Amino acid sequence: MLDAIGFEKRGIPAAAIITAPFVPTAEAMARLSGMPGYPYAVVAHPIGSLAAAELAARADGITSRIEALLIG
Repeated sequence: MLDAIGFEKRGIPAAAIITAPFVPTAEAMARLSGMPGYPYAVVAHPIGSLAAAELAARADGITSRIEALLIG
């Protein structure tokens, strides 16, 4: 989240991707960074234990959200 916000503050489009349990943390980080309401994409948790095909399916599921975050 902080990396994406840092890029955005420099005028570089970015997209933060977080897993569902970290939504409150992401919102707090955005608020504390001076960008309350900063948009991000959310995927189901966990992702670290997924097989490559499962991870690819989750990524496919948020492609349109990432595109919207990057190009508006």
